[in-house]
Amino acid sequence: MSERTRRSASIAMTMAVMAMAACASSGRPGTYTRLVITGSEIREAGYGTAYEALTHHRELIIFEDQIGFRGGNDGVRVFGRATQEFYVPLLVVDGDFNLNDEITTLRRIRADDIVMIRLYRQSMVPPRYRRPGAEGGVIEVSTRPGSERDST
Repeated sequence: MSERTRRSASIAMTMAVMAMAACASSGRPGTYTRLVITGSEIREAGYGTAYEALTHHRELIIFEDQIGFRGGNDGVRVFGRATQEFYVPLLVVDGDFNLNDEITTLRRIRADDIVMIRLYRQSMVPPRYRRPGAEGGVIEVSTRPGSERDST
């Protein structure tokens, strides 16, 4: 009977440790740790736009008029506040390079229209997006076919 009790206690302890590890590794709701964010995750978290969703990503920092990756490679477009530097990514929406203000564009993309947002850090940028300006990384937004984006 005592061996059975020890085995049960061991199983219970293992389950408790696994549960604690799972809870400790998850961030607060709406804080993304992966480099791919699905549209369903954005909608479940209650965000209304792509901009709102990205303000809660751990890899990014967003100021009033700038967006950037934390850390990165030398020799790329950089902006800084205090002693931190942030590397400015290129925004690509549905395969088109955004040549306008990234913040304004992200605010115009409704959460209902988002299929996925993928973040490419400097060393991960795929060949199709390698061009001047992409040295700081790429934020790729995919929307549903036929979704309306305000192009003004």
